[in-house]
Amino acid sequence: MILPTPKRPRRTEDNILPLINIVFLLLIFFMLAGALHTRPPFALSPPETAHADDSQLDPDLLSIAADGRMALGSTSVSVDELRTRLRDWDPAQALQVKADAGLPAQQLTQLLRDLRAAGVAEVRLITLHNP
Repeated sequence: MILPTPKRPRRTEDNILPLINIVFLLLIFFMLAGALHTRPPFALSPPETAHADDSQLDPDLLSIAADGRMALGSTSVSVDELRTRLRDWDPAQALQVKADAGLPAQQLTQLLRDLRAAGVAEVRLITLHNP
């Protein structure tokens, strides 16, 4: 006669381990996803516009403060450092510029001329959408 193998009682710990694994993987995912957005090393309040698109921010975003400080990505740069870093810039790629609303227009115009001289063909100015 064949006897069935006795069933062992299920423990609650057997069900909790896969749940812990899933929560741990979600935690890692959200930590990585949250770190993908780089911030400039200074505070900016971009100008507002009624016509804006929902484009994604580039990690090589050029940020300009109201006092003229600049950052490429998350590192502060001077005008000379910016010129040297833009020498290898792909002309087909647009450079996104996020300038503070308090930046004088003359400084922004001069910077745009410098970018053109450095070989940047297209510049996208980032603004806040104000309907």
